[in-house]
Amino acid sequence: MRPKKFRAEKVMHTRQGWKHDNDVKRLRIIMACIAAAVVVFIAAAGVMIWMVLQGPLQNSQETAQSNSVQTSSVALPVYENSFNLVLVNKNRQLTEDFSIQLVEFQGVEIEERIRPALETMLEDAKRDGCELKVIGGYVDKDMQQAKYDEEVQRLMDSGGYTRIRALEDAKTTVLPGNYSELQTGMAVQLSSAENPDADFGTTKEFRWLEKNSIRYGFIQRYPSSKITATGHIASDTQFRYVGTEHATKMRSLGMCLEEYDTYVRNR
Repeated sequence: MRPKKFRAEKVMHTRQGWKHDNDVKRLRIIMACIAAAVVVFIAAAGVMIWMVLQGPLQNSQETAQSNSVQTSSVALPVYENSFNLVLVNKNRQLTEDFSIQLVEFQGVEIEERIRPALETMLEDAKRDGCELKVIGGYVDKDMQQAKYDEEVQRLMDSGGYTRIRALEDAKTTVLPGNYSELQTGMAVQLSSAENPDADFGTTKEFRWLEKNSIRYGFIQRYPSSKITATGHIASDTQFRYVGTEHATKMRSLGMCLEEYDTYVRNR
């Protein structure tokens, strides 16, 4: 028979073994819980990151859809940049190879290729309670030059203007023949049909255009914030067709046509 001391040591050893096994099991359970918590945390973080990234993507998709060429169930035509981005100003004259296709619209002449977009824009504005009227469009070279000459003479007659200064300052309001984009037929002057005598910039029609014109490919040609870049006084009435894609891009970049022309050329 084994001595009692040996039996006691064996019992104690057995109890210590059980305790060790229990500690190991407890440690495994704790580790398993920690691992599960880590997995849950990583999954939650992944979902959060996905939601954050999905938000801008969804917004950009919605923006793209809202700026789609498809407007009022009418598919607007898409033209080449050589047409859309024609730039004419006091420093750049209209090229001799520019061809124009004129059509009458609301009593004025415009470039035929912008008619679908202009017509759709005016119809949608009217549907939204903002009736717009086209009050100006294409002007030929001779008529434009005559208007410029009249402005030069007016400045000289007002006193304080030399002819050289008058020739330059007149360009901020009326450009000479071949230097006015009115000759392209792609620019139109708009007014409120409801309030034709009102300052157009204060009308609901102008506010509608500020928000929606890019959906149809039109930009405000001479905004007040871009006088230095355009070299032309601000005008709330003149809008220019550049195509939906470019109009949307110009809005997002905060650029006028002169700035966008430089941007496109640099790229």
